[in-house]
Amino acid sequence: MVENRAVDEIADRTEPDFWSWSLDRYGREGAESACLRLQDGFGLNVNILLWACWCAERYDAAPELAMRKAIDICAQWNREVTAALRGARRYLKTQEQVAGAKALRDDIKTAELAAEKIEQAALENLAHTALTPASDSHAAHVQTRARRNLAAYAALAGAAKRDGFSTSLLHDLIDHIFENGSEDGAGEGLGR
Repeated sequence: MVENRAVDEIADRTEPDFWSWSLDRYGREGAESACLRLQDGFGLNVNILLWACWCAERYDAAPELAMRKAIDICAQWNREVTAALRGARRYLKTQEQVAGAKALRDDIKTAELAAEKIEQAALENLAHTALTPASDSHAAHVQTRARRNLAAYAALAGAAKRDGFSTSLLHDLIDHIFENGSEDGAGEGLGR
């Protein structure tokens, strides 16, 4: 039993952490626009969208309680930290004629990315403590778990009841996250 745990811990260290995985997958062609469409059109959190897909590769489908906890973690963090930074950055983008505004906007963008990374670390920790490792990593099963995770999130967040929402939007995200990989897709961050 101890040997198996040691092997599992070594295997866990060889997989990319959630942040590294997110940068890669968000940078894939079409993934950013799919995430932003779900964020801007239906109020879904990009980090939870990515987390739901990341979890699908590693864990059984997230139970409702874990999904609710993820929503709570992100809602509080966004309310208290990320939304204020994002709002300031977006406002400063309109004020570039003001001396020093661009430099301040760049500093805030760095802080916003640091806030995103902290939020993702909290989500990764939740996964490690609340989810059961997946027994099957076959691509079809991973995508099925991703669909379940994303559908549960959309339902709990109320997005599924909004005009214009369709599960095809979730399927589009899954297609970009899992099928349209590119090695050079990682960008500067999750630039929202």
